[in-house]
Amino acid sequence: MKDLSYAEVKKQSQAVFGQFGRDRWIPFAKENVKHPNKRDCDELRGSGAGKTLVSVAMGASLESQVETLKKHRDRCEIVTCDKGFAALMAHGVKPDYVMLCDCNIVWQKWGPTEADTDGVKLIATPYANLAWTRKWRGPIYFYANKDAINSQEIFLEIMGPGTRTIPASSNVSNAQFVFFTGMDEWSRDVFGGYEKILLVGYDYSWRPDGNYYAWSDPKPKRYYMNHRTLQDMNGDLVYSSENLIFSARWMANYLRAYSFLNVVNCSGRGILDQAKRGDLEKELTNLDVSQSRAVKAALDNVKATATAAQLAQRSMTMAREAYLYGSR
Repeated sequence: MKDLSYAEVKKQSQAVFGQFGRDRWIPFAKENVKHPNKRDCDELRGSGAGKTLVSVAMGASLESQVETLKKHRDRCEIVTCDKGFAALMAHGVKPDYVMLCDCNIVWQKWGPTEADTDGVKLIATPYANLAWTRKWRGPIYFYANKDAINSQEIFLEIMGPGTRTIPASSNVSNAQFVFFTGMDEWSRDVFGGYEKILLVGYDYSWRPDGNYYAWSDPKPKRYYMNHRTLQDMNGDLVYSSENLIFSARWMANYLRAYSFLNVVNCSGRGILDQAKRGDLEKELTNLDVSQSRAVKAALDNVKATATAAQLAQRSMTMAREAYLYGSR
């Protein structure tokens, strides 16, 4: 899949901000910053140590994977997009996290019941739809997209401390993945610290005889968004839109740049050709979840040892300076 150019990325950022930035994004952010459930994103740093995250998008392939998710729900943590929350709940799968990017996602159409939000962490842009945030009972973690026009500076000033920045990643399913990885040209720190991330429903396309979204086939959207006819990773005929192709290219570029990430695409179809492919049932069954606490304890020990080593190094440096130059 061809790499994106800076000009393409900048054009996309300008178009989206020009459409929503002044009229909706900034006013929504000024309301969301007052939310009583607003939390510091740093609470989630390293929270995935010893765990596997399943990142669930809304491609139609999810329909064939949801029973596997339900069967192995206790072996992983799950993040899904706004449109995936109610759909997963309807199939007996309650996610740990929900990602909300869009100011236009309608609660009445895509939202769950208000009670369903108990205990679920919402990860949201500052300009997330107020109909969602005002009903949300669980913790809310706000982040700003670091884009080619530096719009994040506007929202960081509004939202204040505890707001995370991530590379602007084109769509909500990409963003929920990038929030927990989050590397950029300055840092290779894997924010969430998950041992493995499994992708489900990352189709970026739809089949002629299948739904546009999992369990949903909006018309005329599936027709007016049909910009391209192409072959997916299995050689099957699929349709896609310019937006979905842009998002798939962005994700492929990101995975290529940070190939050390332990990411497995379990979607089974679609046009994302960069990630390693795998079977969701096998990936979850093979996990030795009894070792989760041992991994977390070992990591804590490594961090404590590193801190002690830094303190010891500092003490040695000060002692040498005192020896050479006398106490100051």
